[in-house]
Amino acid sequence: MGKKLYIIILLLSFAVISEGQSIKYTLLSANVLQFHHLIHVYGYKQSGNDLTFKCFSFSDKLQLKDSIELNLGKHHPSDYLEITVDTLHDVLNFYFQLANQKNIVSLLRLNDSLRKIGTAENYDANHINALSVFDDEKYTFKQDMYIIRTSSDTSGKQFYLSKYHVKAMDKAFEYEYKWQFAFERKHIHRASIIYADTSQVIVYAHVFDGLKKGQWILRINANTGEVIRGTKLNAKGDPRYFLMSGVIFNKKTKSIEVIGSIYDGNMLDFKNKTSNFTNQSKNHKLFLVLIDSLGDAAVRVEKAFPMPIQTKAGSVLQSFHLKIREFNKQADGSYVIWTDIYEQSLPNVFAYYSSWQFTLVPNDVDYEIVRSIFTIGSKAIPNFMSFGKGDTYGKFILNDIGEYDKFKYKKPMNDVVIKTGLINNTTFYILKKTDILSSKKTYNYVSMGKKGLENKIILKAEQGQQSNLFFNGVTSYISFITNIGNSDFELKLNTL
Repeated sequence: MGKKLYIIILLLSFAVISEGQSIKYTLLSANVLQFHHLIHVYGYKQSGNDLTFKCFSFSDKLQLKDSIELNLGKHHPSDYLEITVDTLHDVLNFYFQLANQKNIVSLLRLNDSLRKIGTAENYDANHINALSVFDDEKYTFKQDMYIIRTSSDTSGKQFYLSKYHVKAMDKAFEYEYKWQFAFERKHIHRASIIYADTSQVIVYAHVFDGLKKGQWILRINANTGEVIRGTKLNAKGDPRYFLMSGVIFNKKTKSIEVIGSIYDGNMLDFKNKTSNFTNQSKNHKLFLVLIDSLGDAAVRVEKAFPMPIQTKAGSVLQSFHLKIREFNKQADGSYVIWTDIYEQSLPNVFAYYSSWQFTLVPNDVDYEIVRSIFTIGSKAIPNFMSFGKGDTYGKFILNDIGEYDKFKYKKPMNDVVIKTGLINNTTFYILKKTDILSSKKTYNYVSMGKKGLENKIILKAEQGQQSNLFFNGVTSYISFITNIGNSDFELKLNTL
């Protein structure tokens, strides 16, 4: 059967409801992910005793683009653990693991057009992505993998940046070692890869003491592992911490724009791992550093502004912390910044509180801060945050305050904020609430109404249902949900 005819038959087999612009289809154990602006839905089809894996890709208008299937033999979905998928090295990697053979896994690798790149059967599960699965600080660029690892002994901690390259894309990933860069041994607290391309690797390094104390942006040659240039974010002689939150790399000019927060030594001490955030809610200090192609700090901007909340009187621990989630530069030279604010009321626990938008607008001096109205989005949803034992949803839980710099730039493990935006200059939020005990999820649209903030549930998933939202515009989105038995799925176009 020709591929075009096959796709026509598939189109006819989908139940399409044009009025609601939705698609319903029978697919067992279905789930979804977004990859390269396409929505990929995958799961099983059972025909007698034969089990087939199927994957469909849809455009943001719910047009079927491609599909693929893989015969898994004489099996039923219950024979397998949950299908896992990742997009390591910019491809789709599906893993199938039999429940009674927990160390054996099969792999199907596809590109974004669902063309098969490679497969591997009965592969040792412990070797699947073994290079990167346990490493937190890693970065992939095409077929290159960069990893930062540490080793400790009585003389201190040593950081290493290593480069590896995929040996073959049509098999389970195995890597060829290329080079290793050893950071200076003394006083390095953190190192994180923030960008890589064919010519360079850019690393954010935090030195907590010594002659080189400060926060650095290092450019490292991607082919040799040699340092090209190091640029200090804090100016010479400035003892404060300049903790990075976001980066924009301009491929045309080879410049780097770094944004983050400034902290005094009496507020944070990474050497002794102590903190005092008593004044954190009163005045937040923001920095913007432009590093040119030569590695010089061409522009340094510092802005102080009050946080839009007040701590409770007499509260020793309570403080609020700004974390930059989106950092985008506009054609007019302004920066649109979306932040999330976290509340600390327990030691080393930072819980989502709300989101806030502001813009850095160029003026005659440097920049002016134009802030949107602040509203407490999480307060519109009853019991949005839970502090029950073992409930980590919506929180960054640090082992100690020495991980605070990591909190400033790392993405949360589980997204709470699905989307934020402005409608008629008024903020709206799409927040996901997950009940850890019942596995129920609700997707909440929080916006300003006539009587204040209003909350509307736009998608709800009970235990046993898979669900997700994908925005394809400011107010338009695609919802995905399976039935409770997870034998059917529905994709639907919606508008807020």
